[in-house]
Amino acid sequence: MKRILFLLLFSFYSFAVLAQEKDEAAIKRVIEGETLSFANANLAAWSDYFVHSSYVRWSVSPKMYFNGWDDLYKGAKSFLENSTGRKDADALHQISRTDWDIHINGNMAWVKFVQATEGNPNSSQQFRVLERIKDEWKISLLVAVQ
Repeated sequence: MKRILFLLLFSFYSFAVLAQEKDEAAIKRVIEGETLSFANANLAAWSDYFVHSSYVRWSVSPKMYFNGWDDLYKGAKSFLENSTGRKDADALHQISRTDWDIHINGNMAWVKFVQATEGNPNSSQQFRVLERIKDEWKISLLVAVQ
């Protein structure tokens, strides 16, 4: 009986660890994909990485922020359409992310990591809040702090 109980507990623990690792990998793919789709000026792909709701927040400085999906989408669309030959596009393809800290609680997750671009001595602290919607992780908060 003890042996069966031990095997059951071990199986549940193993399943939980594997599920956590799978979610963490999926969350990292969302973060990487969001950046690359923006770098490639693919507005449709970029938009798929976000929750489309009024509570979405995006902020990279006190003067550059958006509240709500409609404002964020309009801002991104305007930026991408009016920024031909963007200088940041190449840099966005050369990002490194370190010091990942991912906390998952059910269908919500918060993530912190350090992001740097090649050739830029400054790094930034990055924060994301994601929600699992229909088995897909979506960004509801994006904050970058230099």
